[in-house]
Amino acid sequence: MKFRAVVVTKKRLVTALASAVIIAATGISGAKSDIKYPINGDMCYNMIDAGVGQGRKINIRSGLKRLLGFDIYDPKTIIDKAMGNKREREDHGEEEPDNAAETGGDSTELPGKDMINSGVGLSINNATDYNVDPEALCGEELSFSVSGDDVSVLVMHTHTTECYDGDQMEGESERTTDPQKSVVAVGDVICDTLESYGIHCYHDTAVHDYPSYQGSYTRALRTVEKDMDTYRNVKVVLDVHRDAFVYSDGTKLRVVCEGAKSPTSQVMLVSGTDGMGLYDPDWRENLKFAAKIQSAANIMYPGLMRPINLRTERFNLHMTRGSLILEVGSNGNTLEEALNAGRNIAKAIAAVLVN
Repeated sequence: MKFRAVVVTKKRLVTALASAVIIAATGISGAKSDIKYPINGDMCYNMIDAGVGQGRKINIRSGLKRLLGFDIYDPKTIIDKAMGNKREREDHGEEEPDNAAETGGDSTELPGKDMINSGVGLSINNATDYNVDPEALCGEELSFSVSGDDVSVLVMHTHTTECYDGDQMEGESERTTDPQKSVVAVGDVICDTLESYGIHCYHDTAVHDYPSYQGSYTRALRTVEKDMDTYRNVKVVLDVHRDAFVYSDGTKLRVVCEGAKSPTSQVMLVSGTDGMGLYDPDWRENLKFAAKIQSAANIMYPGLMRPINLRTERFNLHMTRGSLILEVGSNGNTLEEALNAGRNIAKAIAAVLVN
């Protein structure tokens, strides 16, 4: 029989004690287990770091289940945790993972650093004159890291009103000002997923492409500059879009992840350069980040990724060494397909950042 050492840190001990106090105050009956209680300040962030909850409202039952690995209201899960699941892993010669988190019902485990850095299935469409080796870049270390309680990821949208195929489109514009039906909803899912791994995000939903589409990138740059002045620890900027193409017969481009458990669109990472003469000295760092994300996604969700698109344009991606455009789906995809893709690509990003 194998035994696994458990390191009891001060933060984990405080979190466990706080959780026990909450249980004692609310009762241990299942009837109260689904009530959400607001927890503010450092205690909330400590619980997030330990794997409890995804925001400032903590679900007691699901939070403790995530922290402990079993449901205190269901004795069977305690037995399964102690015996069954462990035996299954030992039979397959596997160690129990430390990096699996419950995100949207998806139990896919995060791959390790060495596997990600090996550059699994990398593919790139290079529209520049630069010679790049994505596999070599993928094997290098990132020049930044995210940690602590500060916001380290900024999610925003240059084309905020882009939306998906269906009733949410306002006329023929393929756009909507309703944030629950546009790429803003995808940004919400990406942030929620990253937060579930202790990666703190700020989602700026400012509209940059309405009422005027022209000048969107100029307005978006002002937003990024403002947010980075407010959140000084931002290392990653994700500009979430959706692609668009209409064929000669009027049908729209629909990019689908074949074999996915749920209807899921594909995702394309866009990385800029200084190919048009604009200042962008660290564009290779952004491309390195993209290569690692694509590698992680290919391991976790085969078929999710389209080739990386390396462009001569800068696209405001010069602000950090972890700046990328995420084209989540296209105008022929549904919002549901895009939301599922948002969760999956965020998990791949988390795999890169936590490693």
